[in-house]
Amino acid sequence: AIILGIFSKRINKEGAISGMIVGISMMLYYMAKFKLGWLGPIPPSSEWWFGISPEGFGSIAMLCNFLVSIIVSYFTLPPPSKVIQLVDDIRIPEN
Repeated sequence: AIILGIFSKRINKEGAISGMIVGISMMLYYMAKFKLGWLGPIPPSSEWWFGISPEGFGSIAMLCNFLVSIIVSYFTLPPPSKVIQLVDDIRIPEN
């Protein structure tokens, strides 16, 4: 979500935080269930979602992070112009 904020001027703090919470929550749940066995016995690999291993599920969590960040950002107020200018200054150095 933070990286997405560099490439899109519309991503705001609410969107970024929401996206990070969703991505981390998904990853923690998947790892707890399919890798660590914290939620009962570890299920066999035939029960992995979409056949994705726990180690590879981070990419799905990241996509959900991006999607939630974009949706929440577009349903909330845009970032202040001061923040947009700061991001522009980071993207395009003076010299």
